[in-house]
Amino acid sequence: MEINKFQTLEICKIAWKAGEKILDIYSRKFKIFIKKDLSPVTIADLESEKIIIKGLKKIFNKPTIISEETNYKSKSKLNSFWLVDPLDGTKEFIKKNGEFTVNIAFIKNKKPVFGIIYAPILKKTYIGTIKNTYKVINQKDFKKVLPKKKSNKTMIISRSHSSKNENEKLKKKYKIKKILFLGSSLKFCYIAEGIAHIYPRTGTTYEWDTAAGHAIINGVGGKVETNKGYELKYGKKDFKNTNFIAKIF
Repeated sequence: MEINKFQTLEICKIAWKAGEKILDIYSRKFKIFIKKDLSPVTIADLESEKIIIKGLKKIFNKPTIISEETNYKSKSKLNSFWLVDPLDGTKEFIKKNGEFTVNIAFIKNKKPVFGIIYAPILKKTYIGTIKNTYKVINQKDFKKVLPKKKSNKTMIISRSHSSKNENEKLKKKYKIKKILFLGSSLKFCYIAEGIAHIYPRTGTTYEWDTAAGHAIINGVGGKVETNKGYELKYGKKDFKNTNFIAKIF
């Protein structure tokens, strides 16, 4: 299945609608729950997920949807399916620093062939396809992303999932001149735009955390690889990623 222009716009509208709901909850007090894996979840995660799943089912005929907050089951034979993170960066949402996103991606043959990341506070939308990546400001003005490659590499790392010692090791390993800290899947978007050039990630992440960002980086000719140099794959039984490096240089 190929995602056409009309469908792309409709998926953007779904992400924007989910973002509106998230911002409504963001503006008031909300309860925080702790999941079995000890990660936080809020009503914003759940309400956003409902909007996205309902929206995708309106556009596509019986889509297979794997979403972070749904009680998903491991499936050994997933060929084409949607991966959804209804609120990526829940910790940033709770801290109210604005660095959270809505992520929607389509996987085909274990690869992300389409992805959308929407940052509600920033009013920025990123769309990644097999051939191109686009940026949308204020839900209009679609512009193709052309990354700026630099010799002085900038590394971007997680604001909530990193350690000082590990950062120094990575800085030496990749000969980094500058380090940026950022929450959520926005790190992939910064790589795509050339604001940063490498995003190494260790520790537990899941496919819904990376799929949309992976598609966005692919669209500008970048790579998301395991430490052994293989492209990150999707549709694994437990949906867990290995350590990876997203880069463009």
